[in-house]
Amino acid sequence: MIVSFTGHRPEKIAEWQGAPERTEVAIRKRLGEEIARLVSQEGATSFMSGMAPGFDLWAADEVLRLRAEGRLGKVVRLILAIPYPSFERSFAARYRGLYEYVLERADEVIYVAPGYHHGCYRNRNAFLVDSADVIVAYYEGSEGGTRETIRMATKGQKRVINLHQGELF
Repeated sequence: MIVSFTGHRPEKIAEWQGAPERTEVAIRKRLGEEIARLVSQEGATSFMSGMAPGFDLWAADEVLRLRAEGRLGKVVRLILAIPYPSFERSFAARYRGLYEYVLERADEVIYVAPGYHHGCYRNRNAFLVDSADVIVAYYEGSEGGTRETIRMATKGQKRVINLHQGELF
């Protein structure tokens, strides 16, 4: 089973402005629990991240962390579906470092387009949905790429697990 991630960038998460570190820790905790559950109870074998700052990068990093701790077994793969090469150029230093860390440790890297073009993020999101059996999201209801990705998933009759459950802490 392949699981794809979609979720908000940090600035779209309600609690982020008041407590960014606490928000990240809380979301990562939910992610870790769900990733481990999907592997142990549902047989997930691969996880796919679109690598945007925030939820996507945290999810990929949690897969790597759990795998390094031996909690996912050796067969679980991390696949990156990156919109285009050099996608990370505009990232803040904090996210660029995490991006490079994850990129070096992923099992497979797919560049959905050879370069930036109008619609490349939508194409990446469609690739994530089309490749997955299940979508794990962090979605609070705002407009944007996460909403569109979830719409694509539900239209394609994919199961969506939304980790947003009201307040984080």
